[in-house]
Amino acid sequence: MFGLSFANPSILYGLWAALLPLVIHLFNRRRSVTMSFSNVALLQALQHDRMRQVKLKQILLLILRTLLIVLLVLAFARPTATGASGSRGAGDSATSAVILLDQSLSMRYRTSEGILFERGKNRVREILSMFQAQDEVQVILVDNEATALTPSSLSSLKARIDNGSPKFGLARMALPLQAARAHLHASQLPNRELYVVSDFARSGWSAVEDTTDWGGVSVFLVRERLDPVQNARVATVKAVGGPIRVGQPVTLEVELANDGDAREVAVQAFLDGRRIVQQVAHLSANSQKKIYAAFTPESVGAHEVRVEIGEDALPEDNTRISVVQLPDRVRILVVAPSDQESYFLIQALDAAAFSVVSVSPEAVTDEALADVNVVFLCGVSHMSPPVIERLRKHVSAGAGLGIILGEQVDQRHYNDRILPALLPATLMSVRGQPGVKTAYQALPQELPDHPLLAEIRVAGSFTSPRFFAHFVVRPEGNTQTVFSFTNGAPALLDAPLGQGHVALFVSGWHANMTWNDMPVSGFFLPFVYRLTGYLVAGATNQSDYPVGAVVSRLARVDGEREGVLRPPGKEALTLWPQQRGVQKIWPVGPVDAPGLWEVYAGEQRVDRFAVQLDPAASDLEPASETAVGATFQNAAAYWLSSDQPVKDLVLPLRHGREFWRLALAAALAVMFFEM
Repeated sequence: MFGLSFANPSILYGLWAALLPLVIHLFNRRRSVTMSFSNVALLQALQHDRMRQVKLKQILLLILRTLLIVLLVLAFARPTATGASGSRGAGDSATSAVILLDQSLSMRYRTSEGILFERGKNRVREILSMFQAQDEVQVILVDNEATALTPSSLSSLKARIDNGSPKFGLARMALPLQAARAHLHASQLPNRELYVVSDFARSGWSAVEDTTDWGGVSVFLVRERLDPVQNARVATVKAVGGPIRVGQPVTLEVELANDGDAREVAVQAFLDGRRIVQQVAHLSANSQKKIYAAFTPESVGAHEVRVEIGEDALPEDNTRISVVQLPDRVRILVVAPSDQESYFLIQALDAAAFSVVSVSPEAVTDEALADVNVVFLCGVSHMSPPVIERLRKHVSAGAGLGIILGEQVDQRHYNDRILPALLPATLMSVRGQPGVKTAYQALPQELPDHPLLAEIRVAGSFTSPRFFAHFVVRPEGNTQTVFSFTNGAPALLDAPLGQGHVALFVSGWHANMTWNDMPVSGFFLPFVYRLTGYLVAGATNQSDYPVGAVVSRLARVDGEREGVLRPPGKEALTLWPQQRGVQKIWPVGPVDAPGLWEVYAGEQRVDRFAVQLDPAASDLEPASETAVGATFQNAAAYWLSSDQPVKDLVLPLRHGREFWRLALAAALAVMFFEM
């Protein structure tokens, strides 16, 4: 038996207007007045019969007018028979629906019935079979980006779904849900439905707001997932330590992750196709583990590092490729207002055989930054906005930036201009007094575990430097403290900027050593070497990009020769070099597939880089049903298991045949009788 519901229930408040005829009737009632008259007994009897007819007519008019208002209100409230849409005959309520289909990496998970994405496509076809031409249906494919499919007919929409394939990104649900909510709330159709077909991996739901109003929308959550999942993956691959150089051993750090039960996995690593690591790693249940291996590069240029583990239900994340760049020489630009500010730093860099150029802040031009891997600012007081913007762009493209403070620093200028553009932090004050060596801060005996501090120890034969004065800096945003003084104040801060890194040291290295005696301590040379290696890693050591990134590569070609881009597993594309400032670049554009990408010019390979999966994209840990359900405030949310027919749940909940026409016709009939 079908229930009755209303497409516009708020209109029902208008039923209070049905009391108006009664109120008017009560106020207009006239009291009888006795008047002396002649003997008119016959007329009194006649008047009594006539008044009975008048009162009966008034009551009938009162009922008709009240009924007229009630019927008009009901007509505008659009009464419907809930669940009566099984036949979908003429006059049934139309439906506005949005279907979100997850096509992220996690939907490539393999089952005995095929990958999850194919199961999801079957569910979307099943959902589409419930609609007719009068319905408004939109399908949104969800990956790193949302792709809306709005073909002209249901058949063309089904064809687009049939041709769909899973991608390699992360299912970022926040923006697609916002678009679906706006579309459904703008619709005037009585049935408004949202379908989410996904494996509901938690990584895609982490940025979704849980206070959004979905009132009036029926939400159907179609879970395509087999629990528990079993998947091991290569999460990260990177070289750690100092700058990579020919003939010197390099430490390779491989991070493995395991979703599921404990297992043994075979790990192999290759350098340009030559195996350099082969071992078996034990992974505990639902854990992560780092393993280390060493290799020695034998030539300059771009080298492919590939790490593999055995196949499982999600083989796409079992291989990770990184490209390690070995330049002929690391190029460093030191920016300082005077030689006194940069004297010790340049001496340390020269001792490490780096290529060092020193300029004033005014001389930081595009030409000066060309081919520079790391920039150091030593005691710089001011920089013009164009120079700050050049540095920001250069670091965002992959270079490193080290900021060394000192007595010449303008605290207000740094807080207003330099730090907001380069590193989220605030200079609070100067602690200590330069030149007063009776009071100082030191480094702790145990430095934290950080790649920048590898193989540096202040215990034993090392004596901690003394810091007589330093800036107190408050880190903000994504800025992290690498290590602190013994009083807890940050000494070195680090923050990513685009594809590069920025490090801030809170004291100065002036030649007079009034701020600290670090340049003459045993800590200085290893620290400068490690800091340089850490900053240079993004500029030279690796050429890695996440799936979905927009890539531009430096073009080292003469003239306007075209190039050929060879993506992994796809057809080659033609590239033309473009001039960007003083440099030429290859405009690669968005990269959508993991693996090794190569650029050829004149039949020779001129560049190569790696595209990698986002580790979060293959994190198969499910989001809790409670957390997902909290997203849809004021909405009826229904979970469907993988084997539950969609129509069995959806059709009984829909607004079926509408009765507003019947209510309006009845109102017109009442109006006729009332007249």
